[in-house]
Formats: sequence, C-alpha cells, structure tokens
Amino acid sequence: MLIALAASAAVFSTRFSGSPGGYGEIPSWLPKSTIPVGRVVQASTARPWLAVEGDTISVHLAHGRVLATAVGPAVPEEGRFPLPSTSPCTFTVTFAAASGVVPLGSTAFTIIDELGHLHHPRVSLRGGGSPPLRLTPGRTVSLTVRDVLPTGNGRLRWAPEGATPIVSWDFDVEID
Repeated sequence: MLIALAASAAVFSTRFSGSPGGYGEIPSWLPKSTIPVGRVVQASTARPWLAVEGDTISVHLAHGRVLATAVGPAVPEEGRFPLPSTSPCTFTVTFAAASGVVPLGSTAFTIIDELGHLHHPRVSLRGGGSPPLRLTPGRTVSLTVRDVLPTGNGRLRWAPEGATPIVSWDFDVEID
C-alpha cells in the first residue's frame, strides 16, 4: 500500500508540477529575473526608494551618505487564536558606513498601515536609551522602532530631511 501511494505521488508530481525538474522548483515557463539579488540600491530626495525588509539602501542626503537597513516587524503574539486585530510590532533599523552629517531624529520615522493611518512610533537605541540626533562617520547605530499596528501590510518610512520619506520599507504584520 505504501509503495503504491509513493508511486502515485511521483506520477502526480511529474505530471502536474508544471516543471520538468520536480516538485518545489520554479516552473521553466516563468520568465527569468534580470534584477541582481543582493544589490545595494541608491536613494535620495530626488529618487526615493521602496524596499523590503532586509534590503540595504545607500541613502544620499544633502550633507552626507549612509547605508540603511530595516528588519521586522517582530510580533510577540504569533499563533494566537482568535487573531487579534492589532499587535505590538518591533523593527530594527541599522545605519552604517556614514559619511558627512546624517540626521537621526526620532520624528523622522513614521509608519503607514494598510488602512492609510499614520503612526508615529517610539524610537530608541537598540538595547535602550535615546537615539543620537546625528550619526557621525565611522559609527554604526541600530535603532528599535516600536508601535502597535493592525494586522496586514504597511510601510516603515524614514524622512531625515523633511516631510518626504527618502526610504520606505514594505512589511506585513502576520500573527497567524
């Protein structure tokens, strides 16, 4: 019986997977990506950038440059039932390889949820304490950005030189 089930699964996988390579592979009929993976893209006031979590962006500012990376959100309520409508969320944003003056004021961070609501998160140094107002060359700073957000997607935004975000990171609050 077990051998018959395994043989049936192999025939099904070969016949219906859409890929001659087997189960779990990308179908050969899909177009191949031409965008390199692991690249560092450039962002500036003239050319803002939408990234996904984990992407490192080279941000060019009026008086400096920095590499910025955001990861998150981490949520403490994974697996709860019924699903809560909101959840405390924590992001880690790291700034490295700065040159010149890079402003880091906590008011430069905002979050827009999928309902279009604007959130003003709490920002601190990773591990605690107030973030510096500026990042100096040769120093790396990791910030913790926290807020209670609704389940769904959103954007963590950084606008160090005014109201317009230069970098936004797309994210999903998933607690299932």
